[in-house]
Amino acid sequence: MSGEATTPAEETPATNEPHITVLRGNPSDEEVAALVAVLGTAGGGAADTGPPERNMWGHPVDKLRYPLFSWQRITLLERTHMRR
Repeated sequence: MSGEATTPAEETPATNEPHITVLRGNPSDEEVAALVAVLGTAGGGAADTGPPERNMWGHPVDKLRYPLFSWQRITLLERTHMRR
C-alpha cells in the first residue's frame, strides 16, 4: 500500500419523502394502518421465473444395475433421461 491516508467522502443527508400523503381529512391511526396493509399486499410477489430446470441428479432409475451392453439399460435410459 502507498501509505496515504484517505478521507471518507462527505455524505449528504438524504431527505426522506413520505410515500403516502393525506390530501384531505384527518385519518386515525387505524385507518392509516389499514391503508398501509392493503397497499403492502397489493405490491405483488416475486416475478415468475418460468418453468423449473429439469435436474436428473439422483433419479431412481440410475440405481438400477444393468450391464453396460444390456438392451434394457439402453432403452431404460432413453425412456427416462431423453424424455421431454
